[in-house]
Amino acid sequence: MFRLFAENVLDYALFITDPDGVVLSWSKGAERLLGYREDEVLGRSSDLFFTPEDVRSGKPQHERDEALASGRGDDDRWHVRKDGTRFWSAGVATPLRDEAGLLRGFAKIMRDRSDIKRVEEAEHDRERQLHLLTDRIPVLIAHCDADRRYKYVNKPYAARFGRRQSEFVGRRIRDMLGELAYAAIESHVSAALRGERVEFEIEIPYEDLGPQVMRCAYDPEVDDEGRITGFVATIVNVTESRQARKALRETEERLRTLSDNLPRGAIYQLLADAQGHRRFLYVSAGVEPLVGFTPAEILADASVLYGLVHVDDRARVAAQEIAAVRGVAPFDCEYRLWTRWGSLVWIHCRSGLRRLSSGQTMWEGIFMDVTARKEAEQALREADRRKDEFLAMLAHELRNPLAPIRSAAQILRIVGMADPRVERSTAMIERQVQHMTRLVDDLLDVSRITSGKIKLKKGHVDVAVAVGRALETARPLLDARKHEVSVEMPTEPVWVHADPTRLTQMVENLLTNAAKYTEERGRITLAVERAEDIASIRVRDTGVGIPKEMLTRVFDLFTQVDRSLARSEGGLGIGLTLVKNIAEMHGGTVEACSEGRGKGSEFIVRLPALPVTDLPSGPRPPAGGCPAGPRRILVVDDHADVAESLSMLLRIAGHEVHTALDGCAALEAARTFRPEVVLLDIGLPGMNGYEVASVLRRDPAQAETILIALTGYGHEEDRRRAREAGFTAHLVKPVDLATLERVLGSIDTSPARAS
Repeated sequence: MFRLFAENVLDYALFITDPDGVVLSWSKGAERLLGYREDEVLGRSSDLFFTPEDVRSGKPQHERDEALASGRGDDDRWHVRKDGTRFWSAGVATPLRDEAGLLRGFAKIMRDRSDIKRVEEAEHDRERQLHLLTDRIPVLIAHCDADRRYKYVNKPYAARFGRRQSEFVGRRIRDMLGELAYAAIESHVSAALRGERVEFEIEIPYEDLGPQVMRCAYDPEVDDEGRITGFVATIVNVTESRQARKALRETEERLRTLSDNLPRGAIYQLLADAQGHRRFLYVSAGVEPLVGFTPAEILADASVLYGLVHVDDRARVAAQEIAAVRGVAPFDCEYRLWTRWGSLVWIHCRSGLRRLSSGQTMWEGIFMDVTARKEAEQALREADRRKDEFLAMLAHELRNPLAPIRSAAQILRIVGMADPRVERSTAMIERQVQHMTRLVDDLLDVSRITSGKIKLKKGHVDVAVAVGRALETARPLLDARKHEVSVEMPTEPVWVHADPTRLTQMVENLLTNAAKYTEERGRITLAVERAEDIASIRVRDTGVGIPKEMLTRVFDLFTQVDRSLARSEGGLGIGLTLVKNIAEMHGGTVEACSEGRGKGSEFIVRLPALPVTDLPSGPRPPAGGCPAGPRRILVVDDHADVAESLSMLLRIAGHEVHTALDGCAALEAARTFRPEVVLLDIGLPGMNGYEVASVLRRDPAQAETILIALTGYGHEEDRRRAREAGFTAHLVKPVDLATLERVLGSIDTSPARAS
């Protein structure tokens, strides 16, 4: 009978395993539930029916251990059939012991309870979702019975009173809210318990928070027989929103007052759709004194204001609007508007946009009258242009007399005289010419650099080379003041990405500054070092020092530490300004250090150093060109002293020279003299140097002639025009013989092959 029972109970899986879980017997119910025939499962581990994750976590052995410890091992979990499907099993494992108490194995009973498990999970999910919904929404929810006791509150409701949800269940409303608060809502509670749905907004005097404005809705709960069993309350605290609405109204009133009284400007709100239709929702009263049209006129027709935009500015305004709509940039534009009176005003309009759910775009912004500023800017630009023209003309007029002075001094030096007084006078003239030339160059450089008109020509530069050139240039002044100069250089080259000319100029200015502000026979130290990715150039002196309050101001334009008569050689106060600007243009810095007056000073320039992997390889390119051989040179300059002195200097250097004082004479001389090189002034009377060069370039007989501009104009624009006119080189007066010889030696005799 027991065997018949085991074989015929098909709703349960009945089987026996040995102590290690190996299947020893198998019932029809087990075959039906798990899908294995008896011959497929006997002798195999019962772990076969557990899910892989349960096997990995040791659940089968845990179940057997639990059965041994307590007499039964519960087996309520997911199991796996032969076909891989899963089912929820409600089962138990029971240890089987013989008369001697020895463990012989385990009896396992299992039943498929997947349907009940899924119902339980669904109920759990619904309950979890309900709690998730009621606990997350910013609404207070309470469920009360007919005796006015709480049955349920959500988390926000409990948190409002600083309690747990369980503390409310079974408690009376009056006890939890307090007498005053309950009295405020009692009539509405009574109405809900009479079966009425009530909605109301009321200020409730809570004891802990004080008065709070609450928006409430009470819905009665009715059972199947129509009896009122309680009510559900949903409550929203609208205290802050009511206060916000009040504050908003006050803000709107203040904003309207401010916008209507905005001087020479207006605030607006504009609605635009995808088809380009525009409609102003608000324009402040300030628009009328600006353009002459009233807010009412503009609100009635937006084209009234848009039609005032100057025709030359409309495309730019439209492009700005498109960029703003695409999120590229905010709308921030300056443009001109015609007024009702026929005049033009400049306005600066700045606006933000919001995209509405309707697909429209809301523009909100402000426009201000900036006509006075634009006129002032134009006046400044015109003044800046006139200043540049004046400085260029000043430089030209100063360089012209300097050129023959320098040439004459060089002639005296070359010719030589036994009288030492002549030698000293010649050196004095050369120093003063160099000083004057430097003042002119610095004045023009600081004007161009501070106005952003200088373009750097960067490359890999060995700092030691630039320092050497600067020291060579400053050497005459250092020697004249009998200074002791020491140079400290690293053993390895320090490379930077810089404009070599500007780098040399910066170091030269620091050395010149140190020489001028150090008494004779002082000490000046020039040091270069590298620390990680920073290259530093230090210039120390034993000079007059810098007061603490001047350490940052010494870099300001036209600033000098000492303006006394004793420091009359201090220059124009622009050298350090150039140093600061050049350093910053290279991504570096400059710092002034001093312990005070009479204690010397130190200037430290720091520049980004090139990584070791970026250092140039191979030998350094040779500097300069080959010495120039004898050339046939035509010197053209309307300044007779310049032409004569330069011609004399070139003849002494071994060249064959012819002189012309204007453009027409230059063209005639070119036809008869047939020069190899023409040193041509630009500022000639009648036919200027560019025009002369153009005629020469069109003459096949002058195809091989090298044209070199020798002029008092040194702007980048002058150099560009010289290149376009066919000049091979551009030299700025006054030029010394060594520089001229280097240029003549560096160019080929053919302009087609010239560097």
